[in-house]
Amino acid sequence: MNIMQIFPGKVWGGAEQYVLDLSSALENAGHRVVYFARDSAAVRRRMDGVRQVRYLKFSGMADLRSIRVIAMAMAEEEIDLVHIHETRFVPMVSEAVRRSGRRVRVVLTRHIARGSRVSFWNRRYFLRLHRIIFVSDLARRLWTEANPWMSAERCRVVHNSIPPLAGGMDCEPLRLHYGIPEDVPLLVFTGRVRRSKGCAVLVEALGRLRHLPFHMVFIGTCKPADYHRELSALAVRCGIGDRVSFYGFTDRARQLIRGADIGVAPSIVREACPLSPMEFMQAGKCVIATDNGAQPEYIVSGKDGLLVPPGDVDALTSALASVLEDKALRLRLGRQAREHFEADMNYSRFVQSVLEVYR
Repeated sequence: MNIMQIFPGKVWGGAEQYVLDLSSALENAGHRVVYFARDSAAVRRRMDGVRQVRYLKFSGMADLRSIRVIAMAMAEEEIDLVHIHETRFVPMVSEAVRRSGRRVRVVLTRHIARGSRVSFWNRRYFLRLHRIIFVSDLARRLWTEANPWMSAERCRVVHNSIPPLAGGMDCEPLRLHYGIPEDVPLLVFTGRVRRSKGCAVLVEALGRLRHLPFHMVFIGTCKPADYHRELSALAVRCGIGDRVSFYGFTDRARQLIRGADIGVAPSIVREACPLSPMEFMQAGKCVIATDNGAQPEYIVSGKDGLLVPPGDVDALTSALASVLEDKALRLRLGRQAREHFEADMNYSRFVQSVLEVYR
């Protein structure tokens, strides 16, 4: 199958990594993939060395130049299917398919949990989609409730996953990097370090547990760039200033969490199907996450993780205390999380589910 993947944004985030990981798996399975992406430094940097990438300066849904270029590529590359990852590109791709003269299937993945209404004028383009993939049942329900005109037969739920991590450690472990003793529980947060991810709530909760041994490491880019200063000041006020560290961005995050004891994903915004808790589950680590998105669709609280309400400092403090004080509990939760991931959430199953939608 010849597949065209269209990247969603200008920055490199979870959705962009989703596209690249999926495409790599598809190529390994014998399919051919070509890419279109918005022209940006972040995307070019991550796609450097990847073949069949074409960059465009999208000016909007009615970008005639982009429509012509994509239509020509569909014909020249004999594209069988286009996979879109941003709803704003649906009209443009639909028109490109029409101009190409080919019988091209079009699939859209909704990576967000939002009940956005499609305008009456644009419904015709969405009705030409062969399928819409939603990364969680929550995302499907919210969108279809806002757009009841879309046939349920065209809607599919395929939960996110992450590919297996190959190779050993090729970076300095966190314990060695920060001089953390082996008997001190190591907590890790991965992702963008920002207010919406509940980072301040996490620091405040840990401040209430300063009588317990632990060290907290935030891995990821701060937004705004100086947000770590605000969190550091909060940690000092909470009496744990010397036990909270900021590692910054690294593409070795999944390697680094191998040395963690507890993973924390305390987002205070609704998440469509967050990857961060999955990273900890895949690594066999105890994970504490909020329950305000699709997290309850793949984490059973008390069985393969702990779920707490978003922004609830008391609940997060209680959950943290339970696993900091009980090593056997956190080991059991981590083991059961890994077993659940490997049996029901593994990447091979995810790719097969996407291929079933394609076909």
